[in-house]
Amino acid sequence: MKATKIVGFVIASVMAMGGSTVWADSLCPDLAQQAAADAQVKQAEALDRAGKAREAYGAAKKTNFDCVTDSTRHEALLKRTAKVVGGEEEKKGQLSEAFGWYERAQSQADAGRMQRKMVESKPNDINTVSRAIDYFRHHNDAAQEKAMRAHALKNVEKALVAEEKSFASVGKNSLSELGLAKDWSYYAQAGEDLVRARAAKRGDIVAADDGRTFLSLALSYYDRAEQPDKAQKVRDKARALAKQYESKGEGLVAGDYYVIAGESGKATAVQKETEVREQKAEESRKKVFKKDQDDLEKALGF
Repeated sequence: MKATKIVGFVIASVMAMGGSTVWADSLCPDLAQQAAADAQVKQAEALDRAGKAREAYGAAKKTNFDCVTDSTRHEALLKRTAKVVGGEEEKKGQLSEAFGWYERAQSQADAGRMQRKMVESKPNDINTVSRAIDYFRHHNDAAQEKAMRAHALKNVEKALVAEEKSFASVGKNSLSELGLAKDWSYYAQAGEDLVRARAAKRGDIVAADDGRTFLSLALSYYDRAEQPDKAQKVRDKARALAKQYESKGEGLVAGDYYVIAGESGKATAVQKETEVREQKAEESRKKVFKKDQDDLEKALGF
């Protein structure tokens, strides 16, 4: 008897509110919106049956998720149509777009396959490879993550081969290739020791030259090699050369060496002194020229 009264009370309460209220634990505000959501799902299913997966997904996505009666059915529709669209994009060779659709479909196997195909299509693109590594790491796919890092290590080796060719040129500047090798080593989680060793070797070669360009280059190589002691020896050498050129009155050259030595203030001062001295010399030359010209004109009777 007591239970009957409670049920009657609930029914009466719903009817008193115009029959517009759904159960208390529902996020849908009223029955009308629930009916509209269910109708939207049916429309999306019709599009799916007609072979219009992309349109079906769009229609299902517009549905009020909080008001759908059968959320499992709705979610299955979204996943199914997203996977179909992913397959269509894959056939067109739009791998990135296909990956996105497979992600929406929550199809990890297909999404992972797209990451591998993207790496195969752009094996030397560090952004493509790094994204694949991140994807497999976040999905705890240790085997595929390891495979991608092994791929990155091969690219470290490729970059070092290219570095040899660049260093063999007249300028002996292979910093770009060393930088690329270091970037790849970050994703490979290996090979950085090879890059540092190569950079140190290049630094030793160019540091033996007294030229300003090569000494400056040596500092960059030692920086890549993480060898501050050798870099300091280069600065000491540059400072000694700066003093030699300063003593000979070649302030502009001396200034360049002071910059390499890490003494920019001294470089500015020496170069300014040289400019002032050269300006005075030029003014003196002009005075002598003017005097000689006047003397000549006087001698000629002008």
